Amino acid sequence: MNLAGLAERYSGNTSAVVVEIDTAGRRRTLTHAELYELAVTRADQLRAAGVLPGHVVGIRAHNSLDWAAWDLAVLLSGAVLEAFPDDTALDDVEEFTARHGLALLITDDNAAGSLPYVIGPSDAPDEKAVPATARHEEAEDLHSLVYSSGTSGRLKGLRISRKGTEYVIARFVDAFSVTAEDRHLIFLPLSNYQQRLSLYCCLWTGADLILTPFQRVFAAIAAERPTFLIGPPVFYDTALGLYRKSGGGASLGDFLGGRIRFLITGMAPIRRETLEAFRDGGVRLLEAYGMTESGMIAWNTEDAHRIGSVGRLIDPDAVTLLSDGELIIRRPAPLSTGYFDTGGEAADQTFRSDGSIVTGDYGRLDEDGFLTLLGRKKDVIALGSGRKVHPAEIEAFFAGVEGIAELLVVPTAQSQRLGAIVTASPDGPETQEAVRRRIHEVNQTLEPYQRVMSVVFSAQPLRSDPRFMTGNMKVSRQRAADFFTEALAGQSPPRAAGGRQA
Repeated sequence: MNLAGLAERYSGNTSAVVVEIDTAGRRRTLTHAELYELAVTRADQLRAAGVLPGHVVGIRAHNSLDWAAWDLAVLLSGAVLEAFPDDTALDDVEEFTARHGLALLITDDNAAGSLPYVIGPSDAPDEKAVPATARHEEAEDLHSLVYSSGTSGRLKGLRISRKGTEYVIARFVDAFSVTAEDRHLIFLPLSNYQQRLSLYCCLWTGADLILTPFQRVFAAIAAERPTFLIGPPVFYDTALGLYRKSGGGASLGDFLGGRIRFLITGMAPIRRETLEAFRDGGVRLLEAYGMTESGMIAWNTEDAHRIGSVGRLIDPDAVTLLSDGELIIRRPAPLSTGYFDTGGEAADQTFRSDGSIVTGDYGRLDEDGFLTLLGRKKDVIALGSGRKVHPAEIEAFFAGVEGIAELLVVPTAQSQRLGAIVTASPDGPETQEAVRRRIHEVNQTLEPYQRVMSVVFSAQPLRSDPRFMTGNMKVSRQRAADFFTEALAGQSPPRAAGGRQA
């Protein structure tokens, strides 16, 4: 796959389609060839407005065919697209445009004003509209500027590589045998670069693509019948819950449109119970692992998969596991070449001068080459004894324990021991005392420093609770720890696992 040849690849395809579904349920369709024609028109409009190769065109808008057309138009024109999250504040659009050095800003924010270089997604810019503040990007390998956030929720600007984009798509197409027979549906924002990889992948292979808002996703799945989806764990938990509420008259596969070949999840840990429920329902839900900085690192595939792991390494020779288990990536074509608008210390800690990328994730490989993630480096809990504990590794000891739906390990205020927030399983009449006894039973099989000694309960599913979630649907362990501290302080007296006082 190569971006330079992408237009030639999809421009004559009159059978494959891209479908847009809006929040009202209205459906708009263009063939790949028609999308190409729209992109060519937009590229001509960019040039007429004064956009030159290297200029930065910003977009801050919800998913639509127009969003996709502008992306492809910027690619055709040789400019660089800077994709802002669709909730980015535009309080002073003139200052915003100048601060980012944009040649043009495309936005569906009605409060954006009436500047000649600020237009709606379906509008055309005025001729010679580019402001004097527009900057040029000269890097040959630069494809786009995007924003990503981890569990901290803090946005980081990333410079996306053309070579890295081509590499990731080529490997995905090969590993998952994507063809023109496929039909892919996305519901996360196109400002999230994974979704644009999906767009280019479908255009390259001739697969259909459906763009739908999350509010319409399950209706769209039933109507559009995709063959594969990519989504965060909370999506699959929601899908499973809706299926069970439907009464189970149809199979899980039929509930998801009847044509699913595979589903992919990543972005955050997923409950083993969810993976097993999809397996038992005859639908292949595969974990994968990657980061915008490096691109995909490991994935389960239809032919090689193991529940509880994130799959086999895509490039074993590109991955080094340090003595403490931290993963370091060094490949010829990483997805990103570095940060922008991010402090130098953060950049130096991730992008090393030797070309390697520090993931900040701990993992281990089994004898068959499957990678299991143990947790984030920044989430490690340092106990007062000097021991360091990976919370995800402790959580794994409690996976599948009767009565426990979810468990998040957190430090206690004194940092001498571990605590946990627990959601009891909704399937049985388990009391909190019964759950505490089961936690106590598991504790007896663990080393003293691994034991969960204090427990608070939450009625909400933890990994989809807004109190603990960042904007990109990841769990913030800091927010969970703060909740635990406040909840424990409110107990009188504090309760320990096993029913004894803490």
